Amino acid sequence: MNLVITFFLTTGIVINVIILLLLIKSKTKESPQQLLLLFFSITLFYIIHGYAQIHKLKFLFLSTFVFNEIIEFFTGPLIFVYIKSLFENKTKLIRKYYIHFIPTVLYLLCVSIPFLVSIIKKEFVFNYLKVINDHGDLFGILLMLYFIFYTLYSLKLFNRYKGAMKLNFSNISENDFGWVKRMLIGVLVISCLDVIFTLYESTIRELNFETSYLTLVSVIILIVYLGYYGVKQSKILLPDFLINTPEKKNKESKKNEYLSGMNDEELSMLKLSLKRVMFVEKKYLDEDLTLSTLASAISISDKKLSAFLNQYLKTTFYDYVNKYRVASVKEKIKSPEYNNITLLGIAYESGFKSKTSFNRIFKKETGLSPSQFKSSLQETL
Repeated sequence: MNLVITFFLTTGIVINVIILLLLIKSKTKESPQQLLLLFFSITLFYIIHGYAQIHKLKFLFLSTFVFNEIIEFFTGPLIFVYIKSLFENKTKLIRKYYIHFIPTVLYLLCVSIPFLVSIIKKEFVFNYLKVINDHGDLFGILLMLYFIFYTLYSLKLFNRYKGAMKLNFSNISENDFGWVKRMLIGVLVISCLDVIFTLYESTIRELNFETSYLTLVSVIILIVYLGYYGVKQSKILLPDFLINTPEKKNKESKKNEYLSGMNDEELSMLKLSLKRVMFVEKKYLDEDLTLSTLASAISISDKKLSAFLNQYLKTTFYDYVNKYRVASVKEKIKSPEYNNITLLGIAYESGFKSKTSFNRIFKKETGLSPSQFKSSLQETL
């Protein structure tokens, strides 16, 4: 068993080092890369600590002890700030959100460092450390619950940003951002399993294997996934008025304000202008079409266009553009000129950016998958 754990730990250390080197050599030095550099640095020490523990390497164990102790306290807020960095155009995010790291600093000064000194001196330097040590399982669960709270908070934040993206970007690439949600869910699952195992061992009976090593191996697998997909992650910047959405009531009134100066005739003309740029100029063929780009094409503000789509047409920018793309796909499937072109090729020619989003959107609009739609046409001939 130790041989298998050692293999995973060694693999984790090597991959972590490679990821750190890639981040250091990366030409992009924006906030997401800097935060990932910090994240992978602390996880490297965490894995090394596990390696030192299983092989009883005292010096290595002591030198990485603090990093192992604060990992839940530190990485929870760090993941939250990392999600922020992917979408917000701000620098020095840790300084901006420093309040989230105050518990980490307090735990470091009051618990982690005193515990390290106690291990070296072979006696507790403070009496409260003995209480913490005697109730290690309980404190471990509390630490993990703290981490789970931040993971759930980050997941909620990500869904909020993704909602804003759907309103303002015609294509959301699953390859770019689907991994973020899967990463957060993966972290959440590992954390919950760790809590369940700890509760089971402390209240029922001890298991026949070391659950901490299982958690460590799971973390290594997740690190590999995060490193592979996250190192070269691009940023999607959202305007502040989209990120800081007010309450629904206030939001509705503001949208009405943007259209309040327009009469029915002007609204109808705006609708015709929008149809013209979509139907004649085929703006939907631009796979990177955004709300701002489309608004500029009809000479209005993005806020006014957003309000027009939501209030007057009762739709969203995302759905509006993709209806034209689906209609284009259906037209091309029916045309003999496209008989030798694959469905995916037709999708790309109609403005879709990925196979996943194409299949999902097409089925949402038609109730059929693209292949089912094509088959239904052939059956009617």
